[in-house]
Amino acid sequence: MSQLVITGQVAPMVGDAPDQPRHGRVWIRDDTIVDVTFDDRPVDGFADAQRVDVGDSIVLPGFIDMHNHLAYNALPLWSEPHRSEPWLHNKHWTQADTYTESVTEPAWTYAKACPEALLGYVQVREMAGGATSAQGWPSSNRGYQIVMRSVDDERAGRAGKVGDDLIYTSVATKTGDALLTAVRRMANGSGFIYHCAEGQKDSRVRRDYTDLRSDDGLLPTFIGIHCCALGPADWLEWAEPHAGGVVWSPLSNLVLYRDTTLVDDARSRGVRVCLGSDWGPSGTRNLLGEMKAARLAARHFGYSVTDRDIVQMVTSNPGDLLARCWGRPVGRLVPGGFADVTVVRGHGPGDAWHQVLAATEQHVELVVVGGVPRYGDEDLMLAAGAPPSFAMAVRRRRRRVALPDPTDTSRAWAWDDIVGALTTVQSDPSGAIADASARAAAGPRFADDAALELFLDMPDTRRTGRAGPPKDPTSVTIPPVPPIEHDRAFFDALDANPIQEGILAGLRREFGL
Repeated sequence: MSQLVITGQVAPMVGDAPDQPRHGRVWIRDDTIVDVTFDDRPVDGFADAQRVDVGDSIVLPGFIDMHNHLAYNALPLWSEPHRSEPWLHNKHWTQADTYTESVTEPAWTYAKACPEALLGYVQVREMAGGATSAQGWPSSNRGYQIVMRSVDDERAGRAGKVGDDLIYTSVATKTGDALLTAVRRMANGSGFIYHCAEGQKDSRVRRDYTDLRSDDGLLPTFIGIHCCALGPADWLEWAEPHAGGVVWSPLSNLVLYRDTTLVDDARSRGVRVCLGSDWGPSGTRNLLGEMKAARLAARHFGYSVTDRDIVQMVTSNPGDLLARCWGRPVGRLVPGGFADVTVVRGHGPGDAWHQVLAATEQHVELVVVGGVPRYGDEDLMLAAGAPPSFAMAVRRRRRRVALPDPTDTSRAWAWDDIVGALTTVQSDPSGAIADASARAAAGPRFADDAALELFLDMPDTRRTGRAGPPKDPTSVTIPPVPPIEHDRAFFDALDANPIQEGILAGLRREFGL
């Protein structure tokens, strides 16, 4: 049994309008928050607990990234050369001339040649932005170990449904019987996270939504990713007392479509709006970037979204939606909730919510997943009793990361080994593909002890609809592995994207780059 007490400026994110943080303590036993207190009284049974005092830093529920495609996150931002017109929808840009060579083939090569290193890299990248949970994990030929909480396949258990898969996801468009099956699952209490109506207003992908609506699928456990092709009248059809959720990825929307989700219309119907950083080719590096992009987009489109609202979009809003499926609190620091905590050192002037939004990777001090310290400042990780961890620098600040080596989970992996494996593949893709093919052919591909392979979830219309192997491995070119944090190269690529027309120009300044 593990115990941890975190003292600081605690923001439990309770209620529709959470209070400002105040001095308090979060009491954790294993993967459960036992209590949250704001006085000096002790909680019984914690005499031997590890204790961490973060001073004036803000103690928040762990951030939840509700939209990603993690297998693609070792790739930089991508845009089609010489294109300045917005794409129509998500069936359009996958036909771009450079999409296969710039996105599918590099991602496929990493997924086959160094899957463990890829999973290690993307988890550190998520945690560097304060995330404890993420959506969009790749499927595979066998199970694999992660230290973050998986939104896709978290078997949290619920009375009468212990062991069931309580969350279903789909990137592919559902029609006919497949859509009816998804609706039946929602009616039985399971969540359905669905890429829905992604594109410009009233483009043909709006049919994703109208088909779902016609099949009575606008249920409390429906979570639509994007839904940016919907007009104001579409949102009026959501049942206000029992509305589900929508996941907003403003940066990706703007660099692809120069438009985004009608957030105010969604919120007016009681729809819980969440944030997702999306994937490397058109998204932010982590949720710290996406929160800032959300604020810029809200200003540009005139949305009535406050800093506190945006913090709720990565904590209590997604948490409430997931709790409907898991039957247990998440995204709020409350007794009985999952023990996921993010500690952020407030940055700049203004109230606590403004300071959280102003934070960069430099200001994430501690990330606790399931009661286990996984990422943070060296002194806090040691005080919290973290498992074996490796050292690394993020924005010139020393960090420790408790990520087990996949070959020996009793010891920490090394960051140099993770990046080194990715760099080896990047420098010789065809050789890496040959080595991966030989490993896969050495035995049954789907055995428990088979060499791990990850499968991509995004389409590639030039390859009969699904991402697959390169036709000519010798032609594969992979760009250098980007840093896990936002850097000048990221903002140079973002500023060079003509589709977003400078709407996101202020993002660079917010990171001080």
